[in-house]
Amino acid sequence: MIIRGKAPLRASFCGGGSDVSPYCDQHGGCVLSTTIQMYIYGALEVRDDREVAIYSLDYDQLVQYDLDSEIREGDHLRFLKAVIARLDPPRGFNLYMHSDAPPGTGLGSSGAASALTVGLVNHAFNMMMSRYDIAQTAYEVEHDDLGASVGRQDHYAATFGGFNFIEFSADGTLVIPLRVERWILEELEYHIQLFYTKKKRDSSDLVAQQIGFYKEKREETLSALDRMKDLTRQMHRALLTGRLRRFGELLHESFQQKKQMNPLAIGSYLDEIYDAARLEGALGGKILGAGGGGYFLFFTPFMRKKAVSQALQRLGAQPVPINLDFEGLRTWEVRGLTLRDESDGMFGK
Repeated sequence: MIIRGKAPLRASFCGGGSDVSPYCDQHGGCVLSTTIQMYIYGALEVRDDREVAIYSLDYDQLVQYDLDSEIREGDHLRFLKAVIARLDPPRGFNLYMHSDAPPGTGLGSSGAASALTVGLVNHAFNMMMSRYDIAQTAYEVEHDDLGASVGRQDHYAATFGGFNFIEFSADGTLVIPLRVERWILEELEYHIQLFYTKKKRDSSDLVAQQIGFYKEKREETLSALDRMKDLTRQMHRALLTGRLRRFGELLHESFQQKKQMNPLAIGSYLDEIYDAARLEGALGGKILGAGGGGYFLFFTPFMRKKAVSQALQRLGAQPVPINLDFEGLRTWEVRGLTLRDESDGMFGK
């Protein structure tokens, strides 16, 4: 029997950065985000021994190891091995994973992959974990066990799915699903555009820089984070009340605060893309993730979308279809089939 699953990637409209410790522990944070119809996919098959075999299509890597072996620096697919070690399953398994988006492009793929792995193991071994358990475990593995500089939003967004207002504090994380009227969601999809800049970055480096600026008590970083939370709440209200032009204008203000929060997050090429989109009529935009490259999202009046798309393609950005996802992480069983059947014998036993 195969356990399959998928976890959606996310587009964060405002508040990213305020979900990072120690800021959110000391001041609280909030994010407005939605998941989109781009996914991390996985398939798991339980074995009769203590061996684990992981194949990542995105990295074209096959990693095989014993559950009792130690995780070392430099191990391939180390973060997936750390997730599995934290869960401590009683038997080994074969695991296959791939993604709709390249890693390191700002859609929360690492957090989604961690959450999906937790979800698959939880299903396979009947661990009875709640969605909060799954998301928090995925976050703790990256942040606590591996010491990565990451925020909390990606793991929770992928696990819960849909449009959410997510609050962060020292007491934990609270996901507030939003009841957005259907016409507002349709109108939002009508206006947003997604572009791939073909430039990857290491988000943990940028988050680590932000943490450093905060610990140095840089006034511009702290004020930008505080202002970002206020903009997130305003954007939340604008969305629920259908004031989408105001939503787009707030997206522009959020982009300006992002640059102030960490000047290293937005380079000259990204500024050029943003300025070109605004010149052609986009009301606002956002570099997704910590910055540095990856995907750019814009809110554009429909009659200006073609002009914006043409301008950004001239700069090398690639338009990508975007649709919203409302389900979050899901797993299911497929009986009468093995991964060996599907993988030309890659996963032997």
